[in-house]
Amino acid sequence: MTPELEKYWQAVQNVVCRVCIDSDPSGNGVCRISEDSMCAVKVYFPKIVNIVLSVKSDKMDDYIIALRENVCKECRETPDGVCELRNSVECALDRYYPLIVQAIESVNK
Repeated sequence: MTPELEKYWQAVQNVVCRVCIDSDPSGNGVCRISEDSMCAVKVYFPKIVNIVLSVKSDKMDDYIIALRENVCKECRETPDGVCELRNSVECALDRYYPLIVQAIESVNK
């Protein structure tokens, strides 16, 4: 990870990973997702940072639209826009996206 991305990753870990249901129970932000599963936040992190930094809006919906267009289509979303992970609240990226946006934006303030 580049030093630029690393500072954003640290911010996300401090805000999001500590409250994630897949982290250790003590709140240290240690991920417990198994090797054969994936955390969409980690996998798509460079794209997520680019999306957050490129959207200039006070509306979370604008960030969500950009996420759906740039990440969800590459992940597990079907051509008609359905994502079973998102629908079953199993996607960490979707679940914590507002916190992710907040953490990334806080780095530049």
